[in-house]
Order: sequence, then structure tokens, then C-alpha cells
Amino acid sequence: MHEAVGFSPLSVFYRVGYKFSRWHDVGWWQLSLQQEPPLSVNQPLSLPEVQKSSLWNQALRSGLLLLRV
Repeated sequence: MHEAVGFSPLSVFYRVGYKFSRWHDVGWWQLSLQQEPPLSVNQPLSLPEVQKSSLWNQALRSGLLLLRV
């Protein structure tokens, strides 16, 4: 079915899925969503550059609210 809609097999993990009292192989499939890479991609920022951003503290505060110790 996957190949019929354009997916390509990527890998198989043998006997890692357990269902209905039996072990099964699990396959991973991939499908490229675009044929060519985007024309322009911004380079990732370094951590010191990110820490200078006004959004850095906001991100830390919102993450701390989710932290359960």
C-alpha cells in the first residue's frame, strides 16, 4: 500500500512489535514532500546569539511552567 502512494521503504526492525500474542516486524517508510531543497535557508544561530534574543527568557519561563520536579 505504501509504495502505491509514493512511499519508499527505509528500514525494517525485525520482531520489535508485539500484537495479538505474536512478534511482528516494523517497517519505516519515507516520502519526500518536495522534490528540490528550498531556494534559501537561513543558517542556524549560535547559542550565544539565541540567548541575546528577547524570546530566550520567554521560552525559558514557559518551559519552567511545564517542569515537574
